[in-house]
Amino acid sequence: MKKIVLILVALLSGQFIYSQATVFEEKRTIYKREQAFGLIVHTRGWGLTYRYGTYTSGFSRRILEGDIVGMKHPKQTKTFTNPYDNSNGFVYGQLNSVLIARFGIGNHNTFISKQSVRGISISSILSAGITLAYAKPVYIEVEKINFQDTLASLDVVKYDPDIHDFNDILGGTSVFHRFFTGTIYPGVYVKGALSFESARQADRINAIEVGAVLDVYYKKIPMMANDFNKMYFFNLYVSLTFGAKKTE
Repeated sequence: MKKIVLILVALLSGQFIYSQATVFEEKRTIYKREQAFGLIVHTRGWGLTYRYGTYTSGFSRRILEGDIVGMKHPKQTKTFTNPYDNSNGFVYGQLNSVLIARFGIGNHNTFISKQSVRGISISSILSAGITLAYAKPVYIEVEKINFQDTLASLDVVKYDPDIHDFNDILGGTSVFHRFFTGTIYPGVYVKGALSFESARQADRINAIEVGAVLDVYYKKIPMMANDFNKMYFFNLYVSLTFGAKKTE
């Protein structure tokens, strides 16, 4: 019995010493900055994100971030006039395709370290900044009739709900068609999230982020040809981020 107790004490003491060594080893590494890239999937689309952080302590950092995301209207549905031809689908009643760019500053605070939850650290993220909504007009394919020879051809025009009926539209065009003909709407945003980081290497970032973001503009963004347009967007999102931490 005494031998068993001594063996258990020896094992526990060894584990305790190893744990303390691990803590000491991790605390010796002082990171100064980090950067990460990621993919965002939110309730109205998807996009890309970038984040740069500078450490203010061992468990907190000041961050600079930038997002580029597409934004869909909840009422929009893509339609095909003829599923058997090669025409592109279109969203009937859509005035503009909307792309959003965010640039902000915030805080990233770790409140549960990897040592507490078997290699997973949990952090809170709060940021705010400016948001720019770029509304690019939608162009459609319509039939153009030459009355001199009664021949029909395909024409690409800007969608106008007062002129183009559903039956007049043959198809849509690429979102990049006449991309630089849109309008920019400035605003502000605020974002809050929880980050779950599980990279095996201490100097690597491999995280899943779950949060919400609110974009607010000075006027309604003209996405659809109806009264459903709003001057704000509220979305839940999930992002996967990958990056690295630096000691210099």
